[in-house]
Amino acid sequence: MNSFKNLFILLFILIIPLAASASSKANLDLWRRGLFYYGSCGHCAELLSFTENKDRADFSEYGLGLHSDYYTINLRGPKGTAVTLFGLNNFQTDRGYLVIVKEDDKDIEITDLEDFPPRTWTTMDSETGGRYSAYYHPHQNFKALIESIKWGKGPQSANNN
Repeated sequence: MNSFKNLFILLFILIIPLAASASSKANLDLWRRGLFYYGSCGHCAELLSFTENKDRADFSEYGLGLHSDYYTINLRGPKGTAVTLFGLNNFQTDRGYLVIVKEDDKDIEITDLEDFPPRTWTTMDSETGGRYSAYYHPHQNFKALIESIKWGKGPQSANNN
């Protein structure tokens, strides 16, 4: 019985740090939404999920078929987690980009990826309670054009603050 108790304590000691480090990993969920998605989930959209430090230069195979479709995001990770969304593949800036930096450890949700003042850093509260800063280089219908993501603060022009 005593050896079972010691084994349980040892497992507990080993598992706690693993769980803590796993929760600090950042993750971006990119939801494809549209006027014609229905269901009890409220959007029944496609989900693209990206883990920290795994840039994606092109996911245009998930392109939006209807002009009324658009993307929203959920971002998890520790304070300082940064990700940049690009309106073109290969991290090109010609069709706009959005830099997002988490200001606390709470998850954030952004449902309108164009609701930012252009070309300036803005700090905002998320719909889910987290706080973040954003830099938006606008382009018409940017929220429907996203084709690549890069972890970090993206283009040099956005890093000047």
